[in-house]
Amino acid sequence: MSYWQAELLENAMSATDVELLFDNIKTVARQLEFDYVAYGSRRLFPITKPCLFLANNYSPAWQAAYSTNRYLEIDPYVMRAMRSVKPVLWDAELKAQTPEFWQDAQAHGLSEGWGQTLLNSETQGLVTFARGSETITALELETKQAQLSWLAQITHLGLTRLQMRGVDSALPVPIELSQREKEILQWTADGKSSDDVSVILGISKRTVNFHINHCLKKLGCQNKIAAAVKASLMGLLWK
Repeated sequence: MSYWQAELLENAMSATDVELLFDNIKTVARQLEFDYVAYGSRRLFPITKPCLFLANNYSPAWQAAYSTNRYLEIDPYVMRAMRSVKPVLWDAELKAQTPEFWQDAQAHGLSEGWGQTLLNSETQGLVTFARGSETITALELETKQAQLSWLAQITHLGLTRLQMRGVDSALPVPIELSQREKEILQWTADGKSSDDVSVILGISKRTVNFHINHCLKKLGCQNKIAAAVKASLMGLLWK
């Protein structure tokens, strides 16, 4: 791990102020030749009332234009990024989808960018690094991809920690399901009853319900359907 990586990681885990941490992230981004950093996240639960968090150093004019014109509804970059955890480049194919949107972005000093969606058990976030000129070449991408991904991870980790501090006293304890609990919730997600699952897995109904009760406690749910849905959304059933 390089010095800047170790230093930023330490800052991310010890920071008590969003603005200070974000300033550190912007400094590293500039070292990688990106002038702008944007981070947006939402807590996955409760589904009906998600907690949103936004931080960026875009110009006030672009932020106003993005909001006024409801660009979030047509932004192809965000749409593509939120469908995958793979890095997304602002490439020609992406820009061809909504040319007027990209023309406006360029008029506000944004023409090149790279971003990645990151997901943990409670929060989904999108980190973006952008600049106003100089195309991101294949060579630059090859050289900086690992650094950008690492910086994106640290951005998500650090800002999520501070965001969650404002909602809870601490980040939630990571949820771990046993293999048997995963199997039972998988079949539950497929609509199987406790009787069905007991036959499929060759165990008693009492044992099935015993594991379901453990799942309810771990996931903070009131019923097994909610537990199966939540575990699925959190990516716990197939890891």
